[in-house]
Amino acid sequence: MENVNTKEGYNFKMLPGKTLAVQSGVDNVFYCPFCYSPAVESESKCNVCNKNYPELIYYHSDDDTWIASGNE
Repeated sequence: MENVNTKEGYNFKMLPGKTLAVQSGVDNVFYCPFCYSPAVESESKCNVCNKNYPELIYYHSDDDTWIASGNE
């Protein structure tokens, strides 16, 4: 599990086997949820930061953070 920094104007979108970032209102252009560089939907990890795309990103209300899990 790893903390994910949210970026204003972006949301997370669940896809089969991974969760990527998308700009609000633009649901079909994907970004790495860690570094926000352009992402290729068919890839399993980011070509820029080299992190595997997480299966799930969820909100942890106890400490107001977003957590990435899976695909470590």
